[in-house]
Amino acid sequence: MELDQAFPPSRAAHLLERENRFVVRAAAAGGELRLHLPNTGRLEWLRPGTRLRYLPRAGGRTAGRVLLAHAGAVWALLDSAFAEAALPRLVARWGWSWRAAQPRLGGRRLDGLVADEMGRERYLEMKSATHVRAGRACFPDAPSERARAHLSLLREHGGVLVFAVLRVDAASFGPCPVDPEFAAELCDAVRNGLLVRAARARVSPAGLVWDAELPLYC
Repeated sequence: MELDQAFPPSRAAHLLERENRFVVRAAAAGGELRLHLPNTGRLEWLRPGTRLRYLPRAGGRTAGRVLLAHAGAVWALLDSAFAEAALPRLVARWGWSWRAAQPRLGGRRLDGLVADEMGRERYLEMKSATHVRAGRACFPDAPSERARAHLSLLREHGGVLVFAVLRVDAASFGPCPVDPEFAAELCDAVRNGLLVRAARARVSPAGLVWDAELPLYC
């Protein structure tokens, strides 16, 4: 299967503990090490003993960066930069074209500027979802003022919000109940015409493939 985004070579480890939002302690073949965690969500499913894949680096405060974590029976991508890099391949499947990465709007930086099938330019923001319960992925797994601010900008400017579900065991998507304000605003935005899509990715240590679009439930 052709990859939509290849990953660099990674190494195996398993989680010992999460020190804080940004750092985990892990055990690998060379002994114990500290790794940067690029996902700052609650990640309640990330528990001691969880299998990890990480990208090593020399120097710095940590020995590398967590790439994947094994969530139940599947891999979940924790470094959303690779999902962002795969966005042009995703929008091309919709018949859209990619215009620019990281455009600024209202004093904030969004993930992309695209043109839809009618040639209309739209600002695009991607939010990554790794929390899945009973087959339903959700976002955010912790209250997020930043997500609400992005949602407001997209509503004002007719943009598109993409939820990247970064594990393959989800069959649907909805807002997480942990942030009822975001959930209410998202569902109101959908009812009033904001384009919101949930795209699922199949991930492995080799890379990422966009494999399905999931139904959205409010």
